Amino acid sequence: MRLIAVVINFNTAAYTWSCVTSLREEPEITRILVLDNGSSTNDLAELTRLLTDEPRAELIRLESNLGFAEGSNAGIRAALASRDCDGVLFLNSDAQLVSGSLASMLDLFSADPDIGLVGGRMIKPSGAIDSLGIAFYVSCLASNRMTTGDRFFGPTGGCAIYRRELLEALQAEHGHMFDSAFFCYAEDTDVAARALLLGYRPAYFDGVVARHEGQVSSGGGFSDFVLYHGIRNSVWVLIKCVPWPVLLLCSPLIAALHIAIAVRHSLRGKARVVFRLYRDAFRGMPVMLRKRRMIQSRKAIRSSAFVRYMTPRFYDADYISGAIRELFSRSSLSR
Repeated sequence: MRLIAVVINFNTAAYTWSCVTSLREEPEITRILVLDNGSSTNDLAELTRLLTDEPRAELIRLESNLGFAEGSNAGIRAALASRDCDGVLFLNSDAQLVSGSLASMLDLFSADPDIGLVGGRMIKPSGAIDSLGIAFYVSCLASNRMTTGDRFFGPTGGCAIYRRELLEALQAEHGHMFDSAFFCYAEDTDVAARALLLGYRPAYFDGVVARHEGQVSSGGGFSDFVLYHGIRNSVWVLIKCVPWPVLLLCSPLIAALHIAIAVRHSLRGKARVVFRLYRDAFRGMPVMLRKRRMIQSRKAIRSSAFVRYMTPRFYDADYISGAIRELFSRSSLSR
């Protein structure tokens, strides 16, 4: 299986170069496409200099920051224009591929033609788990999968391989690959859900495939930017992708989780961000409902098959325990 790698750069030239160097020795990768997402003049100049002596890397300049979703689409279009592309590998600019891991991931595609997307274990520089892919809970919210006890819903966009056939099917059936309206965050969950609805299964290789610095281009931490896009886009995922029987069954849990999110982050002083993200989520709902009609009309699986990939827990246990600790600490401080 011949791969073309896509790396999105946004003011991360030094990290992007480290990412490219981790890809260049892999025999399965025929080309490396570096999409610059409207970086500063200095960063672009530095990236251009670093890539000058790398014959397998091609720099594609986007005039403005289109976000990870549309930047990825530009990379996919360039990759699929090549006949020597059987699949596309995505790797975050602040991640490095572990040598030899691609062969094991590609073996999963060979085992089953219905497998359309593959991911593996990403670790932090310290060696701690960064992500084991995406877990999608019965509250219809996704999170980084941190334990193999949670079901694998799909790969995180930070390190994922997508079969060419899947990418072409997403474009043909749904009119888009990644959803450019998302800009960034949860766009990989959206792709995983729509792939599943089309009958393509995700597969997970439980070996270290990448080392990931984490949120370098977005500033790191749980910022207002991450909160806004992460939750707004997650609402759009459930509106677009979750079958009606599942939505109805899970509706009490969905409501409970979003009330908890609004309360938690309002208590953190983020009430304006919370208001804005839910306002914009609802403003975007007519468009998402139109997309939903198209997506659901073309689904190739039953709702019960979708549920089999959902983790049968309310949400990520670490997140919930952290929220509870926060609530109690604030209560004690207010006394």
